[in-house]
Amino acid sequence: MQADVARQVARRAGLGRVLRGTRARISATDLTLCSAGATLFGALAVVPALLAAIALAAVFLGRDDVHRYGRALAETLPSAMGAGSAADQVVDAGLALSPSGVVLAVLLGTAYGDGLSRAFVRVTPPAPNIEPPDRPPVWYLRAATLPLLGLAPLMLAGLLVCAPGLARINDRSGATGVLLASYLSLTLVWLLTWLPLTWAFRVVGGQAGQRPRWRSSFVGAVVCGAFVSGFLQGFLVFLSLPVDLARPFGGLAGVGVACALLLWLWVLHAVVLVGYAFTRAVDAELGRRD
Repeated sequence: MQADVARQVARRAGLGRVLRGTRARISATDLTLCSAGATLFGALAVVPALLAAIALAAVFLGRDDVHRYGRALAETLPSAMGAGSAADQVVDAGLALSPSGVVLAVLLGTAYGDGLSRAFVRVTPPAPNIEPPDRPPVWYLRAATLPLLGLAPLMLAGLLVCAPGLARINDRSGATGVLLASYLSLTLVWLLTWLPLTWAFRVVGGQAGQRPRWRSSFVGAVVCGAFVSGFLQGFLVFLSLPVDLARPFGGLAGVGVACALLLWLWVLHAVVLVGYAFTRAVDAELGRRD
């Protein structure tokens, strides 16, 4: 009995140290600026990476199936801001990508690793009187990003295959179906984020000689992935709102949409950076116990 109480006290103390460590890492840097920097790289890389993922997913599933699944996925998206039609256009553009276009899209997408690494380094500043570690060379960061781009077609294929089933649940069961489809999609996205976030935290974000443990990276990915999945569900709710994004920009719809997407991308990167700070705090706690 006393041993169980002691273990519970130790767990609570460890959790408290992890939370304090996360808060200290976030407080020691400008999270807003770091997220903005990562968003710049993400804005440049996200569309090419998505197009390449669609083109490569067609290799696994076939062009017709990708088009059919993509249409089913687009039908589940809110139509108030034209998300469904935009998704159709992206799928068509990805399927029309030539082999040379895929190579160029992948090369542009690998720049994302450099941006994430720069943001991760600033979220975990070095201890006082210790020289900051050297960042890996850019070519290494680009190469380390390739597995993430390789996972993208598999993740996209999983979403596309599940899209028709989610659409049927959403359409046939009323409010209960909507809630069930939302829960299933939330869980699916959460599970799909585990592996890429683990890789990003451990390989892309780790500085030379100071990489977090695989176990720490996985724990951070599981926790961070839950918030990322919830954030993306919130983005779908935002897309369902009848908001005129062009009004603040003199009727320029393209500018309004671009600004809204950049804002949401900035918040998404802030969530990931907090998740990386949590990963570092977990790693410090594991190092303390070892």
